[in-house]
Amino acid sequence: MKIAILSTIENYEWAGTEEVWAQFAQTALNQGHQVLVCAHWRVARSPQVAQLKPLGLQVLERRPFRPTKIYLLKERYWSDMEGINQFQPDLLLINGGSLFDLLNLPALKQFCGALRIPKVFFCHFVAEGLMPHDRDLVREFAATMQSWVFVSKHNKYLAERQLAYSFDQAQVIINGPKLDLDQPLCWPDSKTMQMACVARLETRWKGQDVLLEVLSQPQWRSRNWHLNLYGIGPDAEYITQLIQHYDLTQQVTCHGYVQDIQSVWRQNHLMVLASRGEGTPLAVLEAMICGRPTVTTDVGGNREILIHRETGFIAETATPYSLSHTLEKAWEERDRWLEIGKVAYQVAKQLIQENPAEKLLNYLMNL
Repeated sequence: MKIAILSTIENYEWAGTEEVWAQFAQTALNQGHQVLVCAHWRVARSPQVAQLKPLGLQVLERRPFRPTKIYLLKERYWSDMEGINQFQPDLLLINGGSLFDLLNLPALKQFCGALRIPKVFFCHFVAEGLMPHDRDLVREFAATMQSWVFVSKHNKYLAERQLAYSFDQAQVIINGPKLDLDQPLCWPDSKTMQMACVARLETRWKGQDVLLEVLSQPQWRSRNWHLNLYGIGPDAEYITQLIQHYDLTQQVTCHGYVQDIQSVWRQNHLMVLASRGEGTPLAVLEAMICGRPTVTTDVGGNREILIHRETGFIAETATPYSLSHTLEKAWEERDRWLEIGKVAYQVAKQLIQENPAEKLLNYLMNL
């Protein structure tokens, strides 16, 4: 089979959504399928894509969308996509960061309408705070797809509510971590409870602002803890300002992007992620496979991979009150974190054994 992957990601060199299609592409290539990916030039030139080229991955660079009349006229049929037609795929997989990428990439609907092959939209993110301004356009686009794939039941149900539309042909495939371990990592020796937030530095969705406010509360001042922030993103400066504003410079460290995730979890006891929206976060799954419990919020697929007080702790919302209450409960049970982490490891191990990339490939081949 000849599979074309169109990535709609615009603003990041590499994100969790890219990691998922990359795992899928590797699986397909290893089984003898031909795969072409068309992605933003930053993604196309990334080290992760370079690693797939020796396996046979073909790569097209897509220029960023610029909303000017001249550009729209010149690029009306998205000339960057002509390489997809030349590839003559049997199927197009649109790897979408959001359900509403169509609204940011107006040529997408026109391009897909011209392709007379099965088209599948792989949706990685749906959130309460992200509403479409043109439901009719999204519904029309949805109807042109052979199928949709969501990474959590929560995302599918929320998308149906937001659009008043039934995704009857949709498949839910929960992500699995790329990392696989035979056993959980050894528990850190540090007497200081090391907490990690592994996430893009984008407070609108990842909630580092709320987390820092909670940790600035009086009850946390006398406790023996340290927060490590891992990631890069548009709010790096703002987060640094918040750390100073809340007088947390001695208790919070920003490490930037760290490629070796095992090195992160050899040093940290607990994952904390105050998300305002998610698909199914790979960062949580990575913490789980390393044997670490997670404190997070009830968004996306979090409740589908975590059980409150068994494999982690789930706050109702990303508000200071809700997160403070849940983080307090987790702190009270910190003597159980090692035990909880071991159970989380078993859950993540099961997800790996289900092989989401293989499941997606089989699903697409049977369309």
